[in-house]
This record gives sequence, C-alpha cells and structure tokens, in this order.
Amino acid sequence: MGRSIGAMSDAPEQAPASDLDALGLSDEEKAVLARVGAILRRLNYGTVVLVVQDGKVVQIEMAEKFRLR
Repeated sequence: MGRSIGAMSDAPEQAPASDLDALGLSDEEKAVLARVGAILRRLNYGTVVLVVQDGKVVQIEMAEKFRLR
C-alpha cells in the first residue's frame, strides 16, 4: 500500500531562496521540504508520513488512494 520515496525524477519547484534562508534552514532541510512539496502537488488522495530519527527526516512514505466513484 505505501511506498518509500527515494530520488524523485521530477525536479521539485523550490521557493525563492530568500524565503527559505529567512527561516534559517539547512540545505538538507530545504531538500526535504522541496521533496514533500513535490509529493503534495501530485497527490490527489492519500497520506504522506515523515519518519524522524534524532531530529532529522530519514524517510518519506507516501500512500496514494484511487477513488473509483
């Protein structure tokens, strides 16, 4: 049902650097946000789960649902 998202083929759109820099995010945190944003833009129904260990996102899981009616 769920699947882990590794390297995505779609290049995610990113917010202007100044917006993210103002938040004081690391490059790794910016990459996670960009990946989550790309998933949310393509997902119509489903769930996105972030797995965190030691304060860092180590896995992103996505389960997509298909409505038949």
